[in-house]
Amino acid sequence: MKPIVAVRLAILLGVLQLLPGSSSEAMETIVRRGGKNVSGDVAEISKTEVVVKTKGAKEETVTIPANEVISIAWTGEAPEAGLARSDDNAGRNAKAIEGYQKSITASKATNPAAKSDLEFGIARATARMALADPQQIPVAVKLLEEFKSRDHYRHFEAVDLLGELYLAQKDFPKATSAFEAYGRAPWKDSKMKSKVQLARLKLADGKLDDALQLYESVAAESVDGGAEMAQKQEGQMGKARVLLARQMPAEALALLNEVIAAADPDETTLHAEAFLRQGDCLRELGKDKDAVLAYLRVDTLFSSARAQHAEALYQLSKLWAKVGRPERGDETRDRLSENYPNSEWTAKAKSAG
Repeated sequence: MKPIVAVRLAILLGVLQLLPGSSSEAMETIVRRGGKNVSGDVAEISKTEVVVKTKGAKEETVTIPANEVISIAWTGEAPEAGLARSDDNAGRNAKAIEGYQKSITASKATNPAAKSDLEFGIARATARMALADPQQIPVAVKLLEEFKSRDHYRHFEAVDLLGELYLAQKDFPKATSAFEAYGRAPWKDSKMKSKVQLARLKLADGKLDDALQLYESVAAESVDGGAEMAQKQEGQMGKARVLLARQMPAEALALLNEVIAAADPDETTLHAEAFLRQGDCLRELGKDKDAVLAYLRVDTLFSSARAQHAEALYQLSKLWAKVGRPERGDETRDRLSENYPNSEWTAKAKSAG
């Protein structure tokens, strides 16, 4: 089952559980990657797994690795919770936070992990907003630092997000610590992602050889499953970013085209980054019209990836005049300023006049 389809199913199941007469016996529903969903009572949660006791004719105990859990619809949770997850999945971060906050107040769930789940939703949505709005980073860091101390199945996701925020602040020591901690998760896709994140850090720090070595090690991995494949493609894309930094846009473009052709359509952030860097390559090659088309794909198809979207708008605001549409450049600059008032890309657009 595709990840987006699975998330939508989770939301539907969560809402149906709360409707009068919708089920003869209340229970949690755990939506997991691959579509093998499990219903029953969540008996135990740790940083690495969720243990469920199923009900019905065949009662059994099922252990689900934490990295396979997409979401949990909890018994007694408020209807707003499912809607908040929908907004979260669609990138409507502010609306998702509002929904999670209402859900905490209205929840009748007895399992304390249900509240922790909602609190993580608030922290994650805040972090995603902060990646495009640096002024929100301190709040997001505080929420995630508090959350990561819990023995919860979202622990490693929280640690990875912390690394992203520290990297955005260019606090390389703290980012390194977070990404290395994330790499201690027991799953191969997490270990691969840890290397990708550390490579991004090296690239941001100007250490191109170190970044390339890490990216190449990930791209060379043999993989099993979509999550591992996505990280392999991230490694391939990272190699393209290093080539671009070395002023080799044609070679970088060839790698990016391979990533775009092979990537799962549901990998929104991966596609947003790939089209963004494709636009950079085309711009460097003097193909301004083609670059505009690449950046427009980020704008129209992957705007939920807010960090990439802000950068794409900035590039478009500069390029429209070069292709004879200065009025669209003004309109794009206005949208950038309105949607991302505190972004570094808005500041750059304003300083460029």
